[in-house]
This record gives sequence, structure tokens and C-alpha cells, in this order.
Amino acid sequence: MCLLIINNVTRPIISDDIILLRDDSFSKVKDYLRVLSSDKRDGEISKSYFYFIVDRLRRMGLLIDNALGFKAVVPFTVNSKGISLKEGIMYITNDKQLIYFNYYDSSYQCDRCSVSTSSCVPSLKKIARELDVKIRSDIPNIAWYELLEDIQYYLLGSSISLRIKMSEIGKSFEVIKVGEYARDL
Repeated sequence: MCLLIINNVTRPIISDDIILLRDDSFSKVKDYLRVLSSDKRDGEISKSYFYFIVDRLRRMGLLIDNALGFKAVVPFTVNSKGISLKEGIMYITNDKQLIYFNYYDSSYQCDRCSVSTSSCVPSLKKIARELDVKIRSDIPNIAWYELLEDIQYYLLGSSISLRIKMSEIGKSFEVIKVGEYARDL
């Protein structure tokens, strides 16, 4: 009922901003976490694919030049009534760990999860401690939900404004043409 991925960050971090990222892009970022966390290619992927991913991450606003341009990322969706924040977070801890958590991904389920004691609960506690959010439940999936709900409340409650570029109004989700294939961000 969730997905948790933790990577060590070796890229420089130049911003402590919170970014709202469309839910479909947030779900795709999980495939790019290695490139997002490190500026080293390590020979595991081709050079052209590495720079393709870097370009995508820059277009999403996650990378500025070669550095991370955020402290946290929260997914959102758009509907007829406005925007809706989704239950997920990508967060960089003070000790430079990138924690990616998507509540609605079906990779793990709490009742038979292999990472709940080794990574899940410590990650939950680390984010809560750094953001000074109280955890009320002992059940990990409920505690994650409550943590994300509190983060969303504080995010919107402390926002004075949200900036959107005029040039983006009226455009659908950007499509990047790669060869004969079209891939959306």
C-alpha cells in the first residue's frame, strides 16, 4: 500500500524550498532517484540517457544547474474544483538522505512489509523530528498518513502565495519529443 525508497545524496543542495509536483510526474521520479541523488553516472546507464534524465529533472524544477533545488516535494492533482495535494513526499533530511514515500503505490503492505522496521519507521521519525510534527499512531501506515496530512496543513497554512508562470496557462502537460517517440514529463 506504499513505496519507500531511501538514497544518500551526493549532489549539492542549493535550496530549502518545497515544490508542488504533479502526481504523475511525482510517480515517475521514483525511476530517476539515482540520478537525482548523485551527479555521478557510475557507468550503470548510458551517458545520453543520464543527461536525458537530468534534463527531465530540470524541467520538473527539481534540479537547478547541477544541484538539488528543493528540501521537499509534495505531489498534487488538478480537478474541476482546483488542486488537491496527494499523500506522498520526497524529502531531503539534514544528514543528506533522500526519502521518497508514495502512500498509494502498491509495492509494500504493512502487514507483510520487509522494510517496516529497518527503514520505514526510522524514516518516518526522522522527518517528523526535523519538521517538528507529532506522530500520534503506532501503526506505520496510519502514522505516515497523519504525518503527510500535517505537512500539507502546515504547507498551505504558511503559504502567502503560489507562483505560476503566465506562459504556462492554457498549456497541457508538456510533451518532449524524443526521436519518433513522444514522452511526457
